[in-house]
Amino acid sequence: MKPNNYQGENMNFNCLIPELRVFNLEKSVQFYTQILGFKVEYSRSDFAMIVLDKCQIMLQQLSLPSGKGSWNVTDDMSYPLGRGINFQIILPDISKIYFSLKEHNKKIFVDLMVSDYQENDINNHVLEFLVQDPDGYLLRFQQDVEDWCFGDDEQTANQLFDLVLSGEKTATSHSLLKDTKLSEGFSVLTNWDKTKRIIVLTTNVYTRAFNEISIEHAKKEGEGDKSLATWKEIHKDFFSKELQKHKLKFNENIKIACEEFKIVKVLS
Repeated sequence: MKPNNYQGENMNFNCLIPELRVFNLEKSVQFYTQILGFKVEYSRSDFAMIVLDKCQIMLQQLSLPSGKGSWNVTDDMSYPLGRGINFQIILPDISKIYFSLKEHNKKIFVDLMVSDYQENDINNHVLEFLVQDPDGYLLRFQQDVEDWCFGDDEQTANQLFDLVLSGEKTATSHSLLKDTKLSEGFSVLTNWDKTKRIIVLTTNVYTRAFNEISIEHAKKEGEGDKSLATWKEIHKDFFSKELQKHKLKFNENIKIACEEFKIVKVLS
């Protein structure tokens, strides 16, 4: 039977759902909903079921001292709770949660890092960070991430990487093909041989025809003298070669994906 204040429809419960004892249920619910973006599926006076994407967590008000029938293992419950465990929460994009924590001045326990985890013959390449909730439980937010570099040769990749590092380059562009994915969020920019890496945040994505690229965008790309004429000269050659690989011909009306980004963290 569903509680009277149940808000979901046909909720499918995960086969494993952690139930966290918390010192202050109201404070915990506010943290999870207002900062992390969870929603309350249903609640009681001392309990809340919260959900984010496919993640489900139960929050239960901690009662001390333990009474008859209590599920408390011990009355020695002190901050931080959950010592020895972290909860991995895999999402398509962790950037909004990361910056929400920053905006609310919440301390990041382990800052953004790129990790590789071997799964049999598959290497999972991920971006992750850890934060403690109000009771000290460690939450480990993780997403798949792709490494990428500029151009298709070592000189171009390294020169443009250095322009980003210096702050001269804050935008890029590429031809809009059928399989082109347009999305904001985190990615990892590298030099040619991947010995240098920067976590970048794509802040804006839009499409334009080649002949509609603006002076402002050309300046943000930061190449040469930063003029539109130079941008067109460089990119006409690059897009022509790129399209040729797909048996397509360049013309002034081809659609271009334009991206603006900023540096989040330079990795050592």
